[in-house]
Amino acid sequence: MRLKQLRDVDLNLLVTFAVVAEERSITAAAERLLLSQPAVSRALGRARVTFGDELLVRGPRGLEPTPHGRKLLAELEQILPRIEALAGRIAFDPQREAAIFRISGPDNACTALLPGLIRQQLDQHLLTCIEVHPWQESALDQLERGQLDLIFLIEDGLLPSHLQFEPLYREEWVCLVDHDHPVREPFTLESYLASEHIAVSTLPGVQSLPEKRLAALGHTRRNAIRLPYFGTALACVPGTPLILTATTSMLALVPKASNLRVLAAPRELTGFNFRMVWHPRLTHDLRHQWLRESLRSTASLCSAATRRA
Repeated sequence: MRLKQLRDVDLNLLVTFAVVAEERSITAAAERLLLSQPAVSRALGRARVTFGDELLVRGPRGLEPTPHGRKLLAELEQILPRIEALAGRIAFDPQREAAIFRISGPDNACTALLPGLIRQQLDQHLLTCIEVHPWQESALDQLERGQLDLIFLIEDGLLPSHLQFEPLYREEWVCLVDHDHPVREPFTLESYLASEHIAVSTLPGVQSLPEKRLAALGHTRRNAIRLPYFGTALACVPGTPLILTATTSMLALVPKASNLRVLAAPRELTGFNFRMVWHPRLTHDLRHQWLRESLRSTASLCSAATRRA
């Protein structure tokens, strides 16, 4: 009986269903699968007949899985990578095989991690291509839908329980001020709150991590300007009385002959970890395994630089 049931299931139908579920659109799935829309619609129809369920129904955000469809999708996220392994995959060799990796993260994490990754790619003449997508509030949804392969996220970020993650490196906070700024170390919280600041919020309307730390203590700071990028904020500090609270990895962007001073942030602004996050369907993918290992190597250098800072 088991063999008959297996013979009745077309593996291609499972793959098509999984991609349509990720994209929530037959049109987008057809583009990704390099098939026509009618072919994808027919395959989805056959999958519905095979499993005796609609599997996907129209919802406000596109096609959404039914309860049975969600259960099937969860199983496929574990099964399909194993079937791929059984098909006799060979090790991924980035010097012989091209691959595109779509990554997104806040600019401080990208500044810390991507230069090392790119240097490795160029020094070893790899055929990989790194596509960095703008950081958006929808990054987790893009990860779910297969539009991103990996994101960088702070440990304080809310994360769906089924997603995979791994801590990469730790960041600490420093304060950058103009060379002639009157503030001196030790930089106390009282002095910090009495100053005016440049705030960096990577997403509109979302508190920065230092602001969340202060809010937990019942404090707020005075922001003269709010920007989405640390790099731009660095250029705004010289010649002003403003204070920029930045992560230690951003010190790599400060020239040695800069007219900026670096102060240790008030001890109440505790550090945090950046982690890489990916969808479980990519856990056993050899290309993605190579990417994660490369990021681990780069992150170890970031950790060493943070300790020196």
